This record gives sequence, C-alpha cells and structure tokens, in this order.
Amino acid sequence: MEDAASTGNLAELVKGRGRSGTLGPLAWAVVIQLALLALTVLIVVVAPSFRKDPAFVAKKTIYLPQRELEHQAAVAEFQQAASSPIMPDRLTTESLIPDAMPDLPALPSETFTPFESETPAPNAEGLLGGSGLMGALSGLNAGSSRVSFFGIREEATRIVILVDTSNSMFERTRHGQPYRFNFKDIKDETTELINSLNPNTLFNVAVYEGGSMAWGPAMVPATVENKASASAWVNDLDENPSVSIGGRRSSGPKLMEGGGTRLDTGFKQVFSFQPEVIFVVTDGEINRGNFNAIPEDEILDIIETLQDQQETPARIHVIQYETAVARPEEISTMKAIASKNKGRYRKIKADEL
Repeated sequence: MEDAASTGNLAELVKGRGRSGTLGPLAWAVVIQLALLALTVLIVVVAPSFRKDPAFVAKKTIYLPQRELEHQAAVAEFQQAASSPIMPDRLTTESLIPDAMPDLPALPSETFTPFESETPAPNAEGLLGGSGLMGALSGLNAGSSRVSFFGIREEATRIVILVDTSNSMFERTRHGQPYRFNFKDIKDETTELINSLNPNTLFNVAVYEGGSMAWGPAMVPATVENKASASAWVNDLDENPSVSIGGRRSSGPKLMEGGGTRLDTGFKQVFSFQPEVIFVVTDGEINRGNFNAIPEDEILDIIETLQDQQETPARIHVIQYETAVARPEEISTMKAIASKNKGRYRKIKADEL
C-alpha cells in the first residue's frame, strides 16, 4: 500500500515539473519579441521625429570655371580697345598775319610782247616717221590697230593689202549681160582702212596681175604723211590694169616676173614684208594667161612654204568678188587659203555692189 502511494506522489511531482519547464522558454521568447518590437518602434518612429528638416540654401560666393573667366576678361579687353578714343579739342590760333595786305610796289609800265616764231614747229610725227625713229619707237609700243575691211574685223600691228588688178576683175556679168565693174569700191575700202590705222601700225599696199607691185619697198609706220601718200597712190591706180601697172606706175617698184594672172607672185612679194595680217581682194582667179600655169592646190603649198619662213605665221583674209570667169575649184582654193591660214573668206555678189 505504501509503495503505491509513494509511486503516485512521484508521478504528480514529475508532472508538475514538466509543466513548469514548458512555460519558461515560451515566456522568454515573448519577452524578447516585445523588446525587439519596442526597439524597432524607437528607431523607426520615435528617433527620426527628433531630427530637423534640411535647409536648401546657396552660398553667396560662386566660383566660375577658369575658361569662362578668361572669356569675360577677353570680352572686357576687346570692348575697351574698340571703344572710340577720346578726341582732344582742336587747337585754334589767332591770325598770324594782319587782315590788310600791304600795297604792291609800283612797277615800270612797259609793253610786254612775247616772242612769236614766223615758222611754226613742223609736224613731230612726220619728223619721226621721216627719220626712221618711228620704226624704232614702234618696238616700244605695240602699235596695233583695229580695222574693218569689207566687213572683216581684225587687229594687228603689221597689215598688208593685196589687190588683184587683172582684166577679169573688170569683166563681170549681171543677169547674163557683161558690164564694167567699178574699181572705186576697192579704192574707197582700201583708203578707209589706211586712214584708220594708228601711227605706230606698220602697213603696205600691193597690186598684182602676172607680176606684182607695192606702194613701198617695205612696211612703214602709219604716219599722217605715209597714209596720205599711200591713199594717193591707191586712188591714182587706173582701172585699166595694163596702164596702172605697166605704164603710169613705171616709176614705182619693178614688177616680179610672170604673166597673166599670177596670185603666187603677189603672195611672194607681200610675204617679204613679214606681215601679221594680209587682206586679199580678188575675183578668184589663181593663174591665167601664161605658159607656166600652176594647179590650184600648188598655191596652197607655196603659201605654206612662205609661212614657214615667217617668224609668226600671217593670217590671210580673202575677199572674192563674184565674176563669171572663176572656176569652182578656184573658189574652193580661195576658201582653203583663208581657212588654213586662220583667216576669213567673204564672197561679194554683184547685187551687193
């Protein structure tokens, strides 16, 4: 019986201890959780409430970058330099001389008569041309002239005019009827060109049939005296070529050898003048009425040979008067003469005269 009682007391004691051991840790866990919660509330809620809000303020001193400071300094220096300078007042002075000028001294009363020459000074241009100095001066001055000959415009310093005066130039037809050509048209155009030349331009004039003849033996400056002499020589040419070359002009330069119409003789003479520009007035015939006829193409070879002897090739312009005697191949050759020598070709019809 006693053993049973003791056994029951022991079981109750063990049961009581087991309960107290179970409640102890739980209570501690709750206490710890509460402590952590209180600490969290203190840190998150209570502690920030004691801080002051930040104040956003700027300092009075502003530091600019070094480059911007240099720019401002340069602008200030430029404005100072560009500003208008201070102009000082102009100095003024009183008159250094008296207002009233002194009276002029008395001069002797004598009649003054300037010296007058009974013979006026001769034409200086003519003196230079006659003495040959004009030719030397022409090397210093270009002496070029702008001219127009039968509508062909040119500018050169050495000009030669070559005119065909063969019989065929005066035997023309209009509407199938022969009539005599007025040679005065060529004379007027030639003299007009001569008189338009500048004084330092060198020129000459030549005519040809079977042979050729020039107004002068060489190129001369276009002085007043020379232009008057050449114009008179041209106007004195008779419309009968046998008279103008073989008769009345016998005192002039001798003809080159040949017969009939020989264009090559005219070119050989004018190329000896070393021209820069040649004006040819012809009816288109190249070689007629002699026993030494040359083909049309040969005249082109002759001109090419003459050009090779020039320091500078001459420009050749051809003015062809329409006649009934010129053959088509001769007209083609005349056009070739102009085109192959940097010149122009113009055909003048009978209706234009």
